[in-house]
Amino acid sequence: MNLQQLNHLLALADTGSFSRASEKVHVTQPALSRSIQMLEQELGLPLVDRIGKRNELTPFGAMVVARAKRISMEAHELKRTAALLVEGYAGLVRLGLGGASSALFSAPLLTKMLTDYPKVSLQIRSGAADMQLAALRARAIDAVVLTYRAVVPRDDLHIELLPTMRSGFVCRSGHPLVRPDGLAISFDEITRYPIISTNVSDDVARILVERYGPSANPQKWLHISSDEIGALIEAVQNSDAIFLGVIGAARALLEKKEVVEIKLNPDAGLGVQLAFITLEGRTEAPALKVVRDICLELAKIDPAT
Repeated sequence: MNLQQLNHLLALADTGSFSRASEKVHVTQPALSRSIQMLEQELGLPLVDRIGKRNELTPFGAMVVARAKRISMEAHELKRTAALLVEGYAGLVRLGLGGASSALFSAPLLTKMLTDYPKVSLQIRSGAADMQLAALRARAIDAVVLTYRAVVPRDDLHIELLPTMRSGFVCRSGHPLVRPDGLAISFDEITRYPIISTNVSDDVARILVERYGPSANPQKWLHISSDEIGALIEAVQNSDAIFLGVIGAARALLEKKEVVEIKLNPDAGLGVQLAFITLEGRTEAPALKVVRDICLELAKIDPAT
């Protein structure tokens, strides 16, 4: 028995056809048939029922396929481990980012990698949490950074929590609510203007209602909701709308004083926690650790400091 025979069986199980399986593994159909026959002879039991043009796994064949998948995956990971160790701080890192993490990390992460790790190729893709996790499980990306509340823990996921990041309200620098004296304002004053945000979670809604009363329920004041944080902040720059979300998403504009954080009395005390997610048991490239560490440091930065 060898790995090639197991891969031939996996191809047959996946396609259900000797002809399509032979095309998939780039061998002739007779060669594929001989390979599987030899495997059956060695194991002493039939693996495939050949019923006319249909090919179905026997119960024993289904058990062998399940184990073969694990063996094939382990062999792939061994090869990948060797390649990653040879590459060191080079190669390719494919990172998925959710809406909040994309706004927070994309620009500074790209700048840091280009400056300090020019041999590392970094691919960043954005999208909804379910699509990102599907891509991670399909090994189309190496890691994903998402809002922790959007992730359902599973045994196949390794979830590392990043530091909690402050959330709050942001408006343009010339907004009527900006006080020259810097004094805090009431929540009711904010609701006189359009408030835009990502989807407000039930936890955030509960905190707001507890702090400011029933009128603070997002259903009563949320004007626009979108996962495109960059577009929301751009809208704030060009209107009297107020952004509710992670303060760090507007870090660059806050530093330029093009937008300002609104101080509330009492303070809302809102925060969001991101998670750096990889597949459990998968070999990690040295360059991926670099990307994780950069995200960790970015999450620690408070734009107010």
